[in-house]
Amino acid sequence: MKLRTAALVLAVSVAAGSLAYKSTVPSNDSYEGAELPFEWNNANVYFVITDRYANGNPNNDDSYGRPYKDDSGYTAGTFHGGDFAGLTSKLDYIRSLGVSAIWVSSPVEQSHGWVGGGPMGLYQYYAYHGYYALDFTSIDANLGTVDEFRTFVNEAHKRGIRVLMDVVMNHSGYATLKDMCDFNFGRTKDNFDPCAKFIPDAAAGQSYHDKPIDATENESWNRWWGKDWIRFDGYGQTCGADDSIDGCLAYLPDFKNSNINEPKVSIPVFLQEKWSKADKAHDIPAALPYRKGEMSVAEFEAHWLASWVEEFGIDGFRCDTVKYVTKENWNLLKELSVKALEKWRVANKGKDPAADWTDPFYMTGEVWGFTNDPDDKNEYASKGGFDSLIDFYFNPDGVNLNTCILPDKDDWVRYANMYGKEEGKVALGNLTYISSHDTSLCRKKNMENAAIMFGLMPGAIQMFYGDETSRENDKGGGIDLEQGMRSDMNFPSDIINADKWAANIQKLSQDYSSNKVLSVWQKVGQFRLRNPAVGAGAQYDIGANSFCRIYKDSSKKIDNRVVIHLGASDKINVSKCFADGTVLQDGYSGKEYRVINGSVEIKSETVALLEVKR
Repeated sequence: MKLRTAALVLAVSVAAGSLAYKSTVPSNDSYEGAELPFEWNNANVYFVITDRYANGNPNNDDSYGRPYKDDSGYTAGTFHGGDFAGLTSKLDYIRSLGVSAIWVSSPVEQSHGWVGGGPMGLYQYYAYHGYYALDFTSIDANLGTVDEFRTFVNEAHKRGIRVLMDVVMNHSGYATLKDMCDFNFGRTKDNFDPCAKFIPDAAAGQSYHDKPIDATENESWNRWWGKDWIRFDGYGQTCGADDSIDGCLAYLPDFKNSNINEPKVSIPVFLQEKWSKADKAHDIPAALPYRKGEMSVAEFEAHWLASWVEEFGIDGFRCDTVKYVTKENWNLLKELSVKALEKWRVANKGKDPAADWTDPFYMTGEVWGFTNDPDDKNEYASKGGFDSLIDFYFNPDGVNLNTCILPDKDDWVRYANMYGKEEGKVALGNLTYISSHDTSLCRKKNMENAAIMFGLMPGAIQMFYGDETSRENDKGGGIDLEQGMRSDMNFPSDIINADKWAANIQKLSQDYSSNKVLSVWQKVGQFRLRNPAVGAGAQYDIGANSFCRIYKDSSKKIDNRVVIHLGASDKINVSKCFADGTVLQDGYSGKEYRVINGSVEIKSETVALLEVKR
């Protein structure tokens, strides 16, 4: 994140404006995840800010006193009601996109209150995005309960979808008046009651940045995290905007976790008191053993986060602000998470199909401005435990409406040379995106072309929710362009048919959305899902805008080949990939062809996605 100040669900009714539909649950002997080969280097990751996606349980909308509209009537920085019950209800829709992994915003309990939003402090800015952690061992009540999160992960697994959880180890959330009220820490200016409602005096030019919080050094702050845990003004350590491992990023309290072998610390006072009262609906059972004792800050954080893996079977982490935490710290998290996933798989045999999966725990991360390092020259893999890093090349820094670069054929060649292999994998993979919560939404005139050129990129890719439906930047209700990139999801009008769209994708779908652009995203994504060669395979230019991609893994009995042809054609030479007599299907048109004399006679106008008929 780029930081700036500031129960089985079979039928779920969702928020106003969304349609409810019946969810299809595969039987235990027909899990798609077991039928389709999976490689992280070919992943199609769908990034969702849970709060902005779908409201499945309106009863949790006002948790911790968070409003939908702030005191000035704005919704740019508030919680909008999305939760894991709603996300579960949309899994068939997500699966229809050919998604193989969902990256969800951090579900840990966030700061209860708000900070001043935007450069002018115009609105109340809550932690709906998940980057202002308060309690790593509890799920945020706005997003749901432990049982609802467990159901979401299990239902995703039933559809062959891995779950990535966003994690933040660099910083805690800001001190807010609401948290000071709820947990009795800190002090205010002029003895303002932190439990009273604070409304700025607009006539005096006061903004929501001007809260009556006194962050100067004082023992009253010792009841919060404490000076052994974080760098913060209240502990006599200036917390500004230092861009370093041992400095505060964007004025956020910085965890003292630079060395995993630093002196042991005790549990902060506010957490001791919070945990003295059990909250079974939201407490993470596997984390309870780590609510006591003494460890270094780094060890506490790593154990708390790995507990989510042990409890729910999380398949991987997306790590935030990676370069502001040491590689040794990240590697500790990876080691504990690998063990936690192994423990979960043993305990959940027969309960969750993912217990039979063999792919290792996966870790990707955000190193701001990173593009490519397949040889791991910077040692994020060898010393940090990372399998990949997010690739900023096609959408660099800049909060604008449309700053993305769409991949072209030359990019395919370049990325295939870095990430494509007939056998094996690169030292450090990538995760390419065209839209982001921190840069811009990619909204070109021809989003069908975006679906094709981006969706077929070598290496792993990451969609941002609404790429497929051209979700608009709503400017945060008209007041903040950055918050507008995280607008509410705009589902297609025919989403009631999502169970049909997802019903046969392991072979070849018979149904797609009536929305022309969305149907292209579905066809391309599903083709990628069935064929690990699309992202992980070596690419061969076979002429006339045609490419053969081949991927093999003898340990998994994979020998996968595809031919991708761009543009119009009457005949395609496929001899590099397919032998004479092979029956092929076109994942785009649905038509079948037989290879004769090394070629197929075909009528293609836009793209042909040729694979062995299933």
